[in-house]
Amino acid sequence: MGVPPCGTDLVHEALSATSPTYHANRALLDSVWHHGAALASSDSMVVYTIPLVVHVIHRGSPIGVEENISDAQILSAVHALNEDFRKVAGSNGDGSGVDVFVEFELAKRTPEDLPTTGIVRVDGSEVPGYAEHGIAAINALPGADQFEVKSLTTWLGDDYLNVFVVPEINGNNAGGGIQGFAYTGPTGDVRDGVTLLYNVIGTEGTLKPSRSLNRTLTHEVGHHLSLYHTFYETNGCGDEDDCLAEGDFVCDTPATTENASCSLGTCPDAQLENYMDYTPTLCRNTFTAGQRQRMRTCLETVRSSLLESLGAVPVVDVDLIPFAVNASTVCTPTWHPVLSVQNQGDLPAPGATVHWSVNGINLSPVTFPTPIPAGATVDLTLPEKLLIGTMTEWTFTVTLPDGSNDNFPGNDTLFQTLSYTGDDAWTLTLTTDYFGNESSWAVTDSTGATLWAGDDYGFGANTYVSSACIPPGCHTLTVEDSGGDGLALGGSLLLQNATGDTLAHIPQGTNFGGSITFDACAATPAIYNPWEGNNDDEDGNSEGEDGNPDGSGPCDTPCPGDLNGDGFIQAADLLDFLVVFGLPCSP
Repeated sequence: MGVPPCGTDLVHEALSATSPTYHANRALLDSVWHHGAALASSDSMVVYTIPLVVHVIHRGSPIGVEENISDAQILSAVHALNEDFRKVAGSNGDGSGVDVFVEFELAKRTPEDLPTTGIVRVDGSEVPGYAEHGIAAINALPGADQFEVKSLTTWLGDDYLNVFVVPEINGNNAGGGIQGFAYTGPTGDVRDGVTLLYNVIGTEGTLKPSRSLNRTLTHEVGHHLSLYHTFYETNGCGDEDDCLAEGDFVCDTPATTENASCSLGTCPDAQLENYMDYTPTLCRNTFTAGQRQRMRTCLETVRSSLLESLGAVPVVDVDLIPFAVNASTVCTPTWHPVLSVQNQGDLPAPGATVHWSVNGINLSPVTFPTPIPAGATVDLTLPEKLLIGTMTEWTFTVTLPDGSNDNFPGNDTLFQTLSYTGDDAWTLTLTTDYFGNESSWAVTDSTGATLWAGDDYGFGANTYVSSACIPPGCHTLTVEDSGGDGLALGGSLLLQNATGDTLAHIPQGTNFGGSITFDACAATPAIYNPWEGNNDDEDGNSEGEDGNPDGSGPCDTPCPGDLNGDGFIQAADLLDFLVVFGLPCSP
């Protein structure tokens, strides 16, 4: 596998297994490929669907905290993986390569034929070394034994593509070093699958700034389906005598050594945009026709059981699953929950009712009567609620509109821990000029610590929008351009706070040289007062035109007692009051 040069980031590795099964499968695939690698026309290609299960192996953190990543982050990863493999028009996967005609779906049934979301969470801290160093890809370095860790949760690789999400690899503290690893053929044991750090998977959630396009997962799935690095066993830039038996065994990936730049290749014909190189993730967007055929040959031979798997086939007629909610951390003291619900059944659902609670107090159920087709995912927007304290425990349970359970109630409930930071919500909109790769920015506090940053932008004029919770106080925004001409070629920047005030602005086409700084202060958000309405009275009492003084409803005008906004003052409003009881009113 080799040790990376000093100062570089060993992004991914395809590992060699030692089992006879692994070597037999790999040799069979290479032999089949060498003797029959004629490229098929895309017109005749069947779309292969692979069931995928994500195993989040955490160390005891609540869901959505640190390595125990949210369902939403996992869903974004599967979505982005499909964009890359299907070369979806207009997406980040719409590059210069080909459509692989391979798709991935989160599993809908377990090996025991029970319904599942395709997401499994286990605490791996009981395995010696895991809590301190994570999993070991290289046994000579710190980390828990792969067999012990993956034995906690694996569904084996015959019927599923297993993705293992871990906090560390070989004690790297989720920083530099190995970001993920996979095997280029079936191992025949619990190791089979893709292993990734928690902060390199998906396009939203807890991610490193330079790992927000999910390319690490795409790269490692390429390995899982038999692809080697484009620079595999290549020592120079010359032509290969037999491209099917040398280098990466693919003829339409030119011979190259390892690349690390989006603009400067180590060989004249290097494909810097290839998913299987080590170039920055922003410039990778390509599988070649030869790579496509090698992956499909893998699926048709040594991994053919994946094509026969029932893992992606629903078990029951109607199965509503609350997959994710739109936030795990919010800045403002109110939250508008958006619940993502999927019907994993074979038949349409007549709609859904969401039963929800916070800190054990039930809130008014909300019914959504619109039918949900089989296999469809819908976003259900719930009423805005006030947040109390720094952490609140929310529960969302989905039933059919009449209140009855679906055909499998075991997966109808989602638990979400929500953190209210009490910070200012900042939004930064950056439009890069043509040399976007030269632009970077960072927000630092009074001690010089970085609170928020962005870099690793690609070539071309593109607009990037980033949001963050910034603690109260005065901070410094520093915008840099390594080319020394600012945003002179048409770029611009705008930084705004939660109320839409402009904190920093670089007009379009400004040449600020190599660097420019702004002082920007974050405010403490005002406390929301649930009793404020259209009161004309200084004492805040509901009198006159403000509502119905006898406490009955409906209200002809917005009234402060109608906390759930349903037009009536009734018992449901009392439940909402109990949630906010004890909160000081704003002056």
